[in-house]
Amino acid sequence: MSSCGNNESLDKLKELQGGLDAKLAGGQAQLDSLKADMNSMKDQAKSFLPEIPEVTSFQAELAKLAAIASDPIAFLKAKLDLESKFKDSVPDLNSVLGKLGVDEFPPKTPSIKDICAAAPNVEIDASGVAKEQPEPPKVADVVPPPPVPKEVYVPDTEEINKNLLNHAYSNCKDLWAIRAGGLFFRKKLNQMYYDLTWPEAWIHMFAAGGSDADSLKRFPYTIADLRARQVALKAKHKNSDSEAWNFQEEGQEIERVYNILKAEYSKYANAGPFSQAAEESVARYKKKIET
Repeated sequence: MSSCGNNESLDKLKELQGGLDAKLAGGQAQLDSLKADMNSMKDQAKSFLPEIPEVTSFQAELAKLAAIASDPIAFLKAKLDLESKFKDSVPDLNSVLGKLGVDEFPPKTPSIKDICAAAPNVEIDASGVAKEQPEPPKVADVVPPPPVPKEVYVPDTEEINKNLLNHAYSNCKDLWAIRAGGLFFRKKLNQMYYDLTWPEAWIHMFAAGGSDADSLKRFPYTIADLRARQVALKAKHKNSDSEAWNFQEEGQEIERVYNILKAEYSKYANAGPFSQAAEESVARYKKKIET
């Protein structure tokens, strides 16, 4: 019988061992009983093996996402699920997705080597705790320099606004592709609706930033030309779904998605309002066309 400080499995194993010694002395007559005890000892020994914990690996999830190349809806769902799981534990998540080419549909197919090189080895255990697993230690060839004093972090609001705006625009393109993809059975018509939708996001953003796409010459056509092409497309190719399609409202989705991402991601906590991000974007675009 085991005391509080003893291991019951170990006690049982010792008890079986004592029985084996006695039966070995009994010879052939005890062979069957001996085999049964040995199998029992094997089962008891297995109880010492530790349980392998269940973990969710960021690198493994990236590989799964890259493998979704034929279903845009499944890809978007998997991407949003990945972002939800790792948004706080991988601060540069959006940058990693872009580097590997899995931030938009259809995704690229990076190798496992590329994924391991670009993405941190973050794992989430069964209790929901995320931890980046360290790389194997390396022996230093030289004496390392003294540690550099840590600089005080001052958030670059414009850079944060820029990243958030790009993130919102990328998500909107996925949404438009899915929504427009369900208008008709012909992919070419759906693509035409998509191509006349995404410019509206730029028009809305430039307007919020105090300018307009015509004066900035963002497109090789005017806003009036774009709107005329939209009217003509709806008149020529329409059904109940396309009749309800509003190009301008779809473009304004970028502001709504911007605000959703700002509230959801801690890395965007210091981001400014959409109007500020739009003003900064207009300033960068003006500087770009001037040079």
